[in-house]
Amino acid sequence: MNSHRLLTILLASITAVVIAVFVLTVTNDNRAPDRSVDPGHSSAPTTRTFPDQPPSPPALPPTTDLFGNRLEVTGEDAGSALPQDPSTRPDPTRPDYLTTSPAQMRWQRGWGGAALPVSGSDGPARIQHGIATGFARTPQGAALAAADALARVLAAPDGVWQQVVRERYYGGGQALTDRFARSRQRTPGAARYVVVPDGVRIQPGYRDDLAIVQFAAHDDLGYTVSTWPMVWIDGDWRVRVPEDIEALSGPGTSTSTLTGFGSWKAAP
Repeated sequence: MNSHRLLTILLASITAVVIAVFVLTVTNDNRAPDRSVDPGHSSAPTTRTFPDQPPSPPALPPTTDLFGNRLEVTGEDAGSALPQDPSTRPDPTRPDYLTTSPAQMRWQRGWGGAALPVSGSDGPARIQHGIATGFARTPQGAALAAADALARVLAAPDGVWQQVVRERYYGGGQALTDRFARSRQRTPGAARYVVVPDGVRIQPGYRDDLAIVQFAAHDDLGYTVSTWPMVWIDGDWRVRVPEDIEALSGPGTSTSTLTGFGSWKAAP
């Protein structure tokens, strides 16, 4: 009897201790700790911002165009504009000014593998809704705008390339849009044929309202040279469409050498 009573008292005591500890723990968790504060020392609690900032996406490896020229891969089919530093533009007094490439010349992989030109000195300054704008009023800016306008009108998806015709070409109207539509229809996957040119030059007589840009592309007999007249309108370069639309996308002229052209290919 005494043993049973002792066991009962012991169990009751243990239960009381457990309850007391539980209550004490809850009470201490719900009130600020009693700490003495040194009036001469102030310590701010460590804070943390949630959620954590996501890490920067890893750089994507480069690729090449149809002829093995380097293309940067940005993850954006429309390409990505580079920060612009006008102070790095080529010196107009240099003898090869009309053939030298802009600073930080890059070619980016666009829709379907098309080569899209960008630079860090002469534009484009912006690429929005698939359209590049903000080319410098320089020979280099004119050449970049010409190559860009051709690439986007052949490679961009429906709805975008038609807007490129309206914004980046001057003249031609609906007839020009129809001409490009037939070209795209006759050549499925035309984007992959938009490659880095082998040579670039602006013809002598350049003025800041008119630039005659020429691109040389390799062919079986040497090189084919295409000519693109560019005019400065409303603060940017636009392709000046001739009255004979077919002349804009004609067969070009042939040459066996790149003498007189500059290389605008990006360094590997």
